Amino acid sequence: MITEKEIQEIIGRLQGRRPVVKKVNFPDLKPPEGLERFRVPLEYLGDVPVNVTVELGSTTLKLREVLQLAEGSVVELDRPAGDLVDVLVGDQLFARGEVVVLGSNFGVRIESIREAHKKRQAGTGNG
Repeated sequence: MITEKEIQEIIGRLQGRRPVVKKVNFPDLKPPEGLERFRVPLEYLGDVPVNVTVELGSTTLKLREVLQLAEGSVVELDRPAGDLVDVLVGDQLFARGEVVVLGSNFGVRIESIREAHKKRQAGTGNG
């Protein structure tokens, strides 16, 4: 552990000096050899729970506006009524869909799956 005296000595030596800045060149990052043997088929992860969120829209409010919200307050969102909603898995966009009513519950009818997910699924054969 460095002592207070040592800290003061270092500061004293550095005062009046300009720090030297050098550019650092890092090598390109490459996946390690043999990484493919650690790939897990997607069906092995089928029982892993994930959070699914349906996002109707969003807005930005000032804190004073949030504190003034009460029962019956209306918060205008950044999407028009009837627009498709985002379906997020974790925090990543997965699909877009239409809000539907199923009995006394809401649901989402999936209209489109995110392109990146479909490409991965088509490219690997295991989603």
